[in-house]
Amino acid sequence: MSWSRMAVLLFVISILTAACQPSPPAPLPTYTPNPTYTPYPTYTPPPSPQQSRLPSAQIDDLVWPAGPRDDVIPVEDAAAFLNETVTVEGTVSRTHNSGSAVFLNFDGSGRQLFTAVIFPDDWPKFAAPPETLFAGKLVRIDGAITEYNGTPEIIIKSPAQIEVALTLGQPIPVAACNCPPAPTAPPAEPTPGLPATTVTQADSPPPVEPTSGALTWQNAADFNGQVVTIAGEVISTYNSGKVVFLNFDEAYQDTFKVVIFPDAWPLFPEPPEAYFHHKKIKVTGQVKLYQNAPEIVVDQPDQIVIVE
Repeated sequence: MSWSRMAVLLFVISILTAACQPSPPAPLPTYTPNPTYTPYPTYTPPPSPQQSRLPSAQIDDLVWPAGPRDDVIPVEDAAAFLNETVTVEGTVSRTHNSGSAVFLNFDGSGRQLFTAVIFPDDWPKFAAPPETLFAGKLVRIDGAITEYNGTPEIIIKSPAQIEVALTLGQPIPVAACNCPPAPTAPPAEPTPGLPATTVTQADSPPPVEPTSGALTWQNAADFNGQVVTIAGEVISTYNSGKVVFLNFDEAYQDTFKVVIFPDAWPLFPEPPEAYFHHKKIKVTGQVKLYQNAPEIVVDQPDQIVIVE
């Protein structure tokens, strides 16, 4: 056999031998018996439009009494959380008292985005009528979102469900008072034989403006911080369960009123809201402003005199 034929034969034998070799086994597949599962994906809400329109310096000055939170939903996204209990944030653009409910409405892009509803049984729980108390305020509302006539809403049954944003450094408005200064008493003469003592401002009693006659309730705000006597007729009263109000005008939210807290109620012959209703009275006390409206807090019955 020639060398060329032998070489061809050896080449064919090597090919056949290689073809007969078994292939290496395939690797076993990797198996994870307990795969990682995230049942509650993290939600990062976008900033609310109200805050995005504020300059950064004003955003830094906003203070929420309950502290910072990262689980707040803007009112624009409320419809995506139907039947869930969440915290919704937004600015109350308008309010309405229909007589059967108070509506706090949140509008945007020419439509109503969200509504908070407060029914009459819960109105007395608030310090003032809710339609006035929350108008124009940036608020956070806790509760379960439901839908009514295509608009998401939360029913508020307690003041604890709604939180109002505050602003650091915001001045408290005080009505101007062009009142004469209270007369100052001359310094006391030292007693002979005793060392002289220095009387500090803290040791002195607060000045009391003497009142020669009763003032009308319409001018009460001009005497903010002073002890005076106010005269007028109580045209309406209201007992919220936490405080009794004696009102002197139909627009009671912005005008003078007498305030009597529960500790003083038993001191009167009858419940104050009934005893002074439609009576002409004179009330003596310190005038204070609460939500820009003047008031006198009565602790003792002798602060009020019924005018026959």
